[in-house]
Amino acid sequence: MSAPWRPARAEAPPVIAEGYRLDTWTRAGVTRVLVRSAEGAFAARGHVTGPAHVVDQVETDPGHRRRGLGRLVMHTLAGIAAGQGATTGVLVATPQGRALHETVGWRVLAPLTGAVRS
Repeated sequence: MSAPWRPARAEAPPVIAEGYRLDTWTRAGVTRVLVRSAEGAFAARGHVTGPAHVVDQVETDPGHRRRGLGRLVMHTLAGIAAGQGATTGVLVATPQGRALHETVGWRVLAPLTGAVRS
């Protein structure tokens, strides 16, 4: 999937749901976004790697879904990448993740099929 990276000013950022906190950090060219509950439990995450600005490992814990956390993670990653000068983002999405990515402006470039060899 692919999407243009737009500066954060292009749209209002999603509001973080009450009782959650958002942390970001960068180490060795990888910027991570982590959302935790008030108790400190994992709720959602994702990261973007430079210089290609590939989005990876976007995930929302099943117990924390439907609260806008995935959208918050994607918006935060897009803002970070755009702020670093990126103009286009790419990612590989699962069928479950594809719906989220399409709602925030990503489009399918080519279908991808997974395989497991045993």
